[in-house]
Amino acid sequence: MTFDSTMFFILLFVAVFLISQALIVPAAGQKAKHKELTKRLNETKGQLDTESINLLNEHYKKSLSPLDKKLVIIPYFANLKKMVELAGIKTSLGDIIIRTLLACSVVVFVVLLLGQPWYFGPILSALVVIAVYMYVNWKISDRLMKFEEQLPEALDIIRRMLQTGQPLVQAFKEVGEELPAPAGDEFKNTFNLLNFGYDMKVAILNMADRVPTVSMLAFSSAVLLQKDTGGNLTENLQKVSEVLRARFKLTRKIKTLSAESRMSAWILVLMPFGLFGMLTILNPGYTEPLYTDPRGMKVIGFGMVSLMIGALWIRKIINIEV
Repeated sequence: MTFDSTMFFILLFVAVFLISQALIVPAAGQKAKHKELTKRLNETKGQLDTESINLLNEHYKKSLSPLDKKLVIIPYFANLKKMVELAGIKTSLGDIIIRTLLACSVVVFVVLLLGQPWYFGPILSALVVIAVYMYVNWKISDRLMKFEEQLPEALDIIRRMLQTGQPLVQAFKEVGEELPAPAGDEFKNTFNLLNFGYDMKVAILNMADRVPTVSMLAFSSAVLLQKDTGGNLTENLQKVSEVLRARFKLTRKIKTLSAESRMSAWILVLMPFGLFGMLTILNPGYTEPLYTDPRGMKVIGFGMVSLMIGALWIRKIINIEV
């Protein structure tokens, strides 16, 4: 097999991998994009005193490993650390980076050991980094989706606790004990912050940062609004719970209705690869000019770019925000 054909199959693999990721449309679990709720919470954050923010940052840094404390000083690694926490991965950021670098080193060593061109090492190492990044993003979507499913039940538990005369802090503890992760863990963390003496506003905003979904923003806004202006929190939570259940039901319905479109997208995007594979097996000489003739490589590059644009365009059409 020549170098051109080897490079062709590498590009083919990368294209299939990226296109498959582009067509993954989560039913829920997307990061919040609601402008009004986000704006309201940002205004509330601006009202927090500097002392509370500093105490919260110190409390957060105590839970980090020594290596992570040094990494989060850099904004880029601080964002990566937030992604890891949002994905619910217990491994520290430093360990993930070290393991990824070790995997890249092994890949480079194997490439050199097999006598392949040296630049295959950086290419495959980049694929390893992309695979790790996409895995973290997949874990984030999966975790946020589970949280969205559990939040209405959590609100019902809080509402029942408030109706029996229990304080909101005790209701958070009850949710943390009754529900599994991720909702149980998040409410338990919020209860611990309140137990340490943090203000309710600080704890709620910190929770909204850890789980940035539209549902969480709605719950945070309801609690903060009641704290600032008063009102019946039990009634507000009941309304929020009903809205969240209706929203999640609508999201599931949209996913069901768009299932045919998503299947059509998979078929249309993957058909060229399947057709190429069949032709290669049945008549290898017919497809050989694609990776032996320079013009064939240009056609392949144009086709892969077109497929990526088409996949992203299909995702834009069928990914309806609720």
